[in-house]
Amino acid sequence: MLFAIYYEMTPERRDEVLKRFQKFGDAAPKGMKVVGNWLSVTLLEGWSIVEANDIADLGKLFQSWTDLNVNHITPVFDEDAAHRFLSAKK
Repeated sequence: MLFAIYYEMTPERRDEVLKRFQKFGDAAPKGMKVVGNWLSVTLLEGWSIVEANDIADLGKLFQSWTDLNVNHITPVFDEDAAHRFLSAKK
């Protein structure tokens, strides 16, 4: 299952967040794949797409960031899955 993550950081915490990211990167727990990460030019917000089969794995990935960021996590599906979903509704 794919998840879109939008995260926000305050200017006061930005340097600490970036330092932690440089130290740990986006290492995902076993069973997960980080599809991509993007940061805004101001470095105060970012986006990630993560593939996970177990929601607990996703929790493990973001648990170490909740002291610094506000994370908005939304399950999403790609265009092919959207077409299958919409076709099944008929």
